[in-house]
Amino acid sequence: MLKFIIEIDNSMKVCVIGSGIAGLTSAAYLVKSGHEVTIFEQFNQIGGVTASFEKDGYKWDLGQLLLEGIGEGEPVGDVLKELGVLDQIEVIKDDRTYIFPDFEIKKPETYEGLKWRMDKLRQLFPEDAKGLSKYWKYYLRFMKLMTIVRKMEKTKGIRKFGYKISLLLTLLPLITKKNWSAQKLMDHLFKSKKLQSIFISILADFFVKPTQFIGLGVFALNPEPFYDKRIPKKLTKKSEHLHLFNVLGGIGSLIDALSKNIQQKGGKILTNSLVSKILVENNKVTGLQTENGQTHPADLIIASGGGKETFLKLIGKKDLPIEFLEEVENISLMDSVFMVHLGVDYNPSPYLSEVCTYYYGTYDIEGGVERCLKGLYHEGADGFVVHVPSFHSPSMAPPGHNAITIYTICPNSLKEGNWEEKKEEYADKLLEYAEERIPNLRDHIKTKIIMTPEDFRKRTNLDHHAFGGIAPIMGKRGIPHKTPIENLWFVGAQSESGGGVNAIILSIYRMMKRFNI
Repeated sequence: MLKFIIEIDNSMKVCVIGSGIAGLTSAAYLVKSGHEVTIFEQFNQIGGVTASFEKDGYKWDLGQLLLEGIGEGEPVGDVLKELGVLDQIEVIKDDRTYIFPDFEIKKPETYEGLKWRMDKLRQLFPEDAKGLSKYWKYYLRFMKLMTIVRKMEKTKGIRKFGYKISLLLTLLPLITKKNWSAQKLMDHLFKSKKLQSIFISILADFFVKPTQFIGLGVFALNPEPFYDKRIPKKLTKKSEHLHLFNVLGGIGSLIDALSKNIQQKGGKILTNSLVSKILVENNKVTGLQTENGQTHPADLIIASGGGKETFLKLIGKKDLPIEFLEEVENISLMDSVFMVHLGVDYNPSPYLSEVCTYYYGTYDIEGGVERCLKGLYHEGADGFVVHVPSFHSPSMAPPGHNAITIYTICPNSLKEGNWEEKKEEYADKLLEYAEERIPNLRDHIKTKIIMTPEDFRKRTNLDHHAFGGIAPIMGKRGIPHKTPIENLWFVGAQSESGGGVNAIILSIYRMMKRFNI
């Protein structure tokens, strides 16, 4: 008897809005599942703030400069391997140096073991030795928690149930501190405000005050390998902490690998294609319309980028529930970043021992963030970051030259004046502060590119440029991936994933698995 096999085509026509890391990761999963995918990018270059750009033989990154957990066998690395792009990029472990006004946290030339930083801090702050011992116990327990969570994601059945029991038992001693702010945790552990700032200074990057950030999150922001790449991944028998990585050739290499993967599987990427409207009928998406008036039918839409721009402009209030609209309108966003990209004709390594160095000019993290949120720009006085990608990727600069990025957080909008008027003045001031650390820097500049919040707004098509998306304030959250409109999903730094390349990639992985998209 003849048997006829009828193949049912379950593929969908999918439109992805935005070609940043969120849009590209989503598209890579969807083309892998056999769907017909088109990405719409309003700018003339893909990648959003995870793009690289070049001029005069120099190459720089725009956004996150070091990536957490992207190596082989680490969480993001596992996702990229599943997508078939991990072997298309080359990554190396890296770390960061922190320079404060009157001391520095810099790894020793010879490796001194897992706890060298704790030992150094005891020497600097002997009055807080007991607090540092208590911090270390909390750190070990928190990293065990995170290890269990990662293992739970990869298991099912009775084994997963066992991990849940272990998770609860590990969490129990920390449960009384689950609602503490970072500042309350620091006050509980340390007397010295300078010592406190070592653990919470990075919050300035997130535009969140220590009194607003969840206390237990401090441990997640301070993995010991971030300070020394030589520290092994294995922390204890049952816990691990993650490393930081550099992508050789710049993070744009990851963007290139993802876009190549998508197009090889039949996906399309359209640049200079601004979406003007998401089409909705009977509470279900039917497609989208671009600025040139063309309509593109869709069974599914993945939107990345700004929450207000997506829901208030591309859809409109009449098609959305009141509760959801309130969530969108009240979203807490970070502010922006001021960047100066340099091409220099010398080697600054005598003054910069690492690829990425954080320089702080103040211990008042709370006040610094507060002033910035009021539109008051510190001009570099409160601190800045220096990143030299050509240290690890010589191809990012001509022979004998180096590419350098100097950046600092800043208000999206200034209280007085505007960025276009002030950018040259502010660039000179930032370089003046940088030259206190890197002598004669300005004498070696061959190329200079200034990027203000206004430039980032144009690149990202956002009314408010939020450097890392939502501000991680306790009690606040990003917009859920699953929206009230059927077959419309929202991803990216303003979604529930929050900002950061690693957080976005992992959240999209979970979304795809959980909802079987």
